[in-house]
This record gives sequence, structure tokens and C-alpha cells, in this order.
Amino acid sequence: MRVRYQNREEQVTLRRREEDYLEAIYNIIREKGYARTTDISEELGIKPSSVTEMLQKLDSKGLIEYRKYEGAVLTKKGQKIAEAVKGRHDALLELLRILQVPDEVAKKDACIMEHGLNPVTITQLKKFISFVKNCPKGIPQWLEHFKIYSETGEFPIECKK
Repeated sequence: MRVRYQNREEQVTLRRREEDYLEAIYNIIREKGYARTTDISEELGIKPSSVTEMLQKLDSKGLIEYRKYEGAVLTKKGQKIAEAVKGRHDALLELLRILQVPDEVAKKDACIMEHGLNPVTITQLKKFISFVKNCPKGIPQWLEHFKIYSETGEFPIECKK
């Protein structure tokens, strides 16, 4: 699947794998301040030689600045895309956690889902999550009831008629 990113000056089309690399570089830089080939390799579970090849490709698209033996940094354009991908990922991960999906499963599924959903859907998911987390009345009672149901398979007494 290809995703298009567009601003007034230009349009960039990226594959899922390229988005994964930008997100990984973004995460590593936030943690360490820099992203070396070996860091990216470990983060994505990919051979260093494959990482080098992709870094050269992302560099040619103007999304990163890659220096052999030093690693990669995001350009402004690459940073903007990486932040968008990370935002989608984080929203989906939070939603899956609200739905009581085990954390390791939620992390993997969020990675898969982040590439295929329409931006309108992502926006609504973010609004839903914000509403659930920031509702002035606290966590909705139905969410607590769902947690009990999810853990036990039984409806809480409050849900029974």
C-alpha cells in the first residue's frame, strides 16, 4: 500500500515499509538523539545491509540525511511524516488498550493498522480516545463494565436487565 503526503510545494508517495523506517528513526532519535544503522536494524528486526539500502532511498527522496557510518537524521519533511505516522500509531495503540487488547498484541496490530486507515477514521478515533480519557465525569461507567466483561466473559450486574 502506498500513502501520499502532500503540501503546497510537493507530493511524496510512500510505501508502508518506508513509513515504518521514518517512524523508527523518529523514535530512536527521540530516545538517543541520533539513529545509527544498527539501531534501526534492531528496532525493525532487519539486516543492517537492508537498512542501509532503505536509508539511501529515503535520503534520495529528501526525507532523511544519511551519512555512511554515522546514521540518519530526519529532514523537516521526513520529521513531519514521521510525526504523522507516530500519531496514527499512538492513537491506534491507545484504542486497542482501551479495548483490553493485550499490550504485545496491541503494539503489533497498531503497526499493521496505522498504514491502512483513512485519515478521517484516524481523526475520529483520536477524538473518541480524547473524549473517553478527558470526559469531565471521568472514565465512563460503560468502559468499566466492558473491562469486567472482557476479563470474565460475564456481564456485570449493572448491565443485566
